[in-house]
Amino acid sequence: HPLWFEQLGAFEKEENISIFVSFCKKVFNEYSHKVEYWCTINEPAVVATQGYFSGMFPPGKKDSQLSAIVLKNLLEAHVQTYWALKKMENGTKVKIGLVKNINQFDPWRRWHLLDWLISNISNHFFNDSTIDFLRTGRFKVYIPGFVRINHKNLSAISSTDYFGLNYYSHNHLKIQLSLKKPFTLEFKENDILTDMPYSIYGEGLYRAIRSVSVLNIPIMITENGIADAEDDKRELYINRYLYAVSQAIKDGYNVIGYFYWSLLDNFEWAFGYNMKFGLYSINYNTQTRSLRKGSKAFVKIVKNK
Repeated sequence: HPLWFEQLGAFEKEENISIFVSFCKKVFNEYSHKVEYWCTINEPAVVATQGYFSGMFPPGKKDSQLSAIVLKNLLEAHVQTYWALKKMENGTKVKIGLVKNINQFDPWRRWHLLDWLISNISNHFFNDSTIDFLRTGRFKVYIPGFVRINHKNLSAISSTDYFGLNYYSHNHLKIQLSLKKPFTLEFKENDILTDMPYSIYGEGLYRAIRSVSVLNIPIMITENGIADAEDDKRELYINRYLYAVSQAIKDGYNVIGYFYWSLLDNFEWAFGYNMKFGLYSINYNTQTRSLRKGSKAFVKIVKNK
């Protein structure tokens, strides 16, 4: 966010949505004749949870109700932007979508009812609330003592030409009796961890594709990749996840594209330059770019398409 927008309250305040819509209209007016696919907002649930629930990202707040308000306003901003752009020149010629990170929350102990409870609550807030809003026009989140929001906008139902799906992994949640930290993230003994850390879980991408297919719109894999500084897991990751995509397509799911994250090593938010996602590594002193050995699996798959 520009600092002046942050100082106005950013997406904590619904009245600021119009500022974002104006910005989008300006950009669209400049580039709509060149760009076919548009993303309004990237990962609204990550913005809401990391910036306003966990406090990991700016502005570093920890308020569950505010986190839900920000998520609701981001989704509303998408809807208002979509319809504003559709009314502009080239609006009916392009595809406009929302990009959402799906991250499944599974119970650490499948026999433990409270592990199931905290997983269901997390899935509802992080994943299902957005999908339900786009499907039904209602954003409804109720967590007793923490969050209560019931927002309705039926124009959300047809406000997405395609679904931009970002996917990396899932989390196992273990309940603990603490209001400050109600659960912990756990990993199985045989999990293969990336540098972020999260586990390599290719079948989760298939699960994510299946879950968002209820919207009955095309699905674009807009992000999928691995942070792997040693480059000893990238080939395995690429093969497993693209196999999941291929199986989804074979099973009839409408996947129209795939983007690996990322072409080059990038600045990864709170993790800085430590996370090496790139198919190409970068020497930041010389700007030399080198294809990683593990990336050749992706090259091979693309060539054999």
